[in-house]
Formats: sequence, structure tokens, C-alpha cells
Amino acid sequence: MSGTAYVVLSHRDPAQVERLAAAVTGSSPTAHVLVTHDGRRSAAPRPADRVRVRTHGLPTDWGSWELVEATLDAFAWARRTVDPEMVVLISGQDYPVRDLAAWEREFLATGGGWAGRATPLSYRPRWGRRRGEGDDDLTRYVYGWYRLPATGLAQLLPPGLERARRRVRGAVLLRAEPVLSWRHVTRGRGAHLGIRRWRTPFSPARPCCKGPQMVAMDRAALDHLLTETAPGTALRRYFRRTVIPDEALIQSVLAWRAPPREGWQVSYDHWVPSIDTTRELGTADLPAILASGAAFCRKVDRVRSAALIQALDDRRAAAPGRLDAAAVPVVRSGRAAPGVRPSRG
Repeated sequence: MSGTAYVVLSHRDPAQVERLAAAVTGSSPTAHVLVTHDGRRSAAPRPADRVRVRTHGLPTDWGSWELVEATLDAFAWARRTVDPEMVVLISGQDYPVRDLAAWEREFLATGGGWAGRATPLSYRPRWGRRRGEGDDDLTRYVYGWYRLPATGLAQLLPPGLERARRRVRGAVLLRAEPVLSWRHVTRGRGAHLGIRRWRTPFSPARPCCKGPQMVAMDRAALDHLLTETAPGTALRRYFRRTVIPDEALIQSVLAWRAPPREGWQVSYDHWVPSIDTTRELGTADLPAILASGAAFCRKVDRVRSAALIQALDDRRAAAPGRLDAAAVPVVRSGRAAPGVRPSRG
């Protein structure tokens, strides 16, 4: 086989994932969709022509190592079963914007490689009461992180005492940051204690990079990724003790081989800092979605985003088989188009 494999990570609303899969195969006659589903919350979507579905038993909570493990296992599954020329990672809440067959052809014909973002991280912590210099997201990946048990103290202590406890904890950790840190993975598994690791896989030539989870790559890049992150490798063992590894491991390994393609964005989303997540999209977002040049957009809901989904279906059907005006790359040198989530992790 050949063509493109679209790997879909899903955990909810199987009907929406089925519509996504139908839209992908309808837009790309040679595409295969491989859904890897976390069955803890809902039934799995149904398979269909050129749509394979499997349910895994991994607890793929947000920011967990298991989310990366499920992704890498799905990539290996795609390589074994489809032998694709190109593989694309999306979520069950994505939806195609572009004519995918044209997008695939253009990507491969202009050099392949990989699409996504990989921002090198640099951070130097300080002893004492001053914050370090740079992006402290690097601490996610150079400290070994251990999940802390939930104590319930925040609910048990009077408000004033709880505020004092947090201040003391913050002061201690700030002064000890070169060796000790603390993070609360809000949408994931809660509080974690980090201890500085003196040996890491990173170097000036191979920096730790972060970027959005959704990526696309050609067969050569996929084979490189699967070799470097095979079960039992040092990288795989190392990243088990990081937090939010889905925004660093795959991006770093791919960037060490070659930088991401300029102007190729896999999925548009709208990041809202006040809620620390992406918001659902609607028809009002259509101009920004099209201006981004992305192949997909996220998050959509099959009920609340129904009008947007239909508009995207109608638009693709109206001009099949060509790259439309919105396909002109607009993301250059890591600078996002208006409304695109910044490279924050």
C-alpha cells in the first residue's frame, strides 16, 4: 500500500470521529484513517472502508507519557499496515479544511520532510529569589518528575492559612529551582515534584524543542522517528519522567534530523490563555481558519460546530482537486498567523 495515513487520537464522541474519517477519505481517495481510541470514556468509532479502528488500554490523560506512547504505537501500526508515503497526526476533534489530496501531493512534491513547529528551549535557573532566564518550560524536560498524591489540604485549611502555605512553598521552590521544582498539570494528573537531572539527551546541536502535538511527515522522517523512539531506547525511558512530553519528544527527534517545513501548518486552533486551552470553533472563525493555510482545524463539535463543519464540507466539494487561495503558506519562521495558538508548549 501507499498513500497517506491519517492517525487519529480519540477518546470521545465516536459519531464525530466517524464523520471526520469519512471527510478525510472523501477528500483523499488514497488516504487511510487509523483511529487509536482511549476506550475509558466512550465506545470506539466504527471501522469503514479505508478506516481502521483499534482501542488501546493506556490511560492517555492530558500531558501524560501514555499519550506519547499511544501516538508512537499508532505510528508504528500505520507503518506496518499501510506503508504510507506520508503520515499525519490529528485528534478526533479536528476537521479537514483543505482539499487533502492536493495538500498531500504538494507536500511530497515540494520536498516532504515534516510539518509542525519545533521551538528550541533555553532556560537558566538561578539560586535565590529571582526567576531564571529564558523559557522555564524547559524544566518540564530536564527535571525528573514524580506525581504527588492528592492531600486535600487546599480544601481542609482555612483560606488564609492555605494562602500562607502556598507562599511558603513558592518561596522555598524559587530558591531551590536549580535542583528542585513543582508543577501542577491542571488538565492532567495534578501536582508533580521535579528533581534536576544532571544528564539529559540534549545538547547545543540537539536542543530540547517544543511545539504543537499535531505533525505530518514523509516516510523517511517517520522511519527515523520510529527508530529513535523504539521501545527500550534511552529516549523513551528518559521521557517517561517528563511532563507534557507530547509537546517535546516527537518534535525534538524530528527537528534533530531536519527543521520543520516553513509554511506548513497541520491544524489551526485558537488558544485562549485565560482558560489555558483551545476553544471550540464556529463559523465566525472561518476567515482565520482559511487564512492560516492549515489542512485541519480544531476543536470542533459535531453539534455546536455543525454550521462550520458543513461550510467546510461545502467548500471542499466546490473545488476538489486543487490548492485554493487559502493554501498559500502564511506561517513563516515560527510566526503564527492571526488566531493561531502560540508556541507555548
